[in-house]
Amino acid sequence: MFQKITILIILIFSLSGCHMKSQIVEFKNFQELNNNPGSENYEIIEIVGKKAEVSDFFGRTESIKIAIDTTTATVLIRAYEIKGNSSDISGTYIADLLGSTIKKRRVSGRVLKDGTAWETNAYNNWIINGDTAKHKYIDPFSKKIIDTPHTFQVSEKDPEKWLAKFKELYQKAQYIYIFMRFYYFKLDNKWYFMEANLEGLPDNFKQQYPPKEDSDVRMVELENLAPVWYHKGFKDRDTSLIKMVDYESTYFEKVDQGLNQYGFSAGWWYLEIPMPLGDTIRIKRYSNYEDPELKLYKVPKEYGGREDVLFIVQKPEELFPEQVGGMYAIRPRDPNQPQRRYKKIVYKTDSEGNETIDRSRSIETEEYKQWKKDKK
Repeated sequence: MFQKITILIILIFSLSGCHMKSQIVEFKNFQELNNNPGSENYEIIEIVGKKAEVSDFFGRTESIKIAIDTTTATVLIRAYEIKGNSSDISGTYIADLLGSTIKKRRVSGRVLKDGTAWETNAYNNWIINGDTAKHKYIDPFSKKIIDTPHTFQVSEKDPEKWLAKFKELYQKAQYIYIFMRFYYFKLDNKWYFMEANLEGLPDNFKQQYPPKEDSDVRMVELENLAPVWYHKGFKDRDTSLIKMVDYESTYFEKVDQGLNQYGFSAGWWYLEIPMPLGDTIRIKRYSNYEDPELKLYKVPKEYGGREDVLFIVQKPEELFPEQVGGMYAIRPRDPNQPQRRYKKIVYKTDSEGNETIDRSRSIETEEYKQWKKDKK
């Protein structure tokens, strides 16, 4: 962890524009997401509490973590309790496009692109059709269910007949998932299992028969839109979604090894999030100096997403209890309010070199003008 976020001490003093604790200016209007009042037109709601980390249960990178269900127009979230294993926190959450939680279940396994909740021994279709029962995989030769794939012995020992059946399933299957040498075939909404362990199979068998996961896609993983650089000293920093205002160090460790000097700092980040109607959401967040450890997501318009809904995921850190987890949504207080203010935006450069909207020259939409008039 320290290797990842340790930075040259010279950066701490030259790039940040930050304040050490004795110099910090009070930011009373900046609050953590779990206790943030929002703004006039936008509220902040909790989807997953600060004691949870949004991730796959077992840290498997190929499992979907946050995705849009394109069939039901809902958002899928996986989360687990940071310490312990509380059934009140850990589980799979389904939220609508405004972040309101619709369902939650304590299920394990990986979520595949077709919506199947997959495990090595069984699967369920809770996400697809609400069926919470665990279903076993089927042996394509005997048509019987397989209790434990790891110890299952196939009855067909003839390599030619085995390969013929394999090719038949491979050609017909709508979805093929591979785990180690285990092949799982989805055919007519049932899953079949074959283990590629017979003698005589070529070493490049997986290359000849790769997974087939793009013909039955229901779950589309959301892209993290958080900027790479936050600090004011970086010319390429992107402030369109979130902007660093200041940083207050409360922990600092210096290592001096002659020419090799470096340090580690952790403290409070003060950040601003500009919203489409002109409001500014002000948040504070405890994290290391290098990065506030936030991920930002928006549902694309083609899947029903709104311009004025932003999902925020916080990564926790056990070394610093103040660095909490959780997932939150910034959303309109009135779902019927306009999603944007301007139909033509003109930018200007502020005193810090950031591009900001020039409101005197930007042109507002007629929808926004009428909405503003009706509010008076």
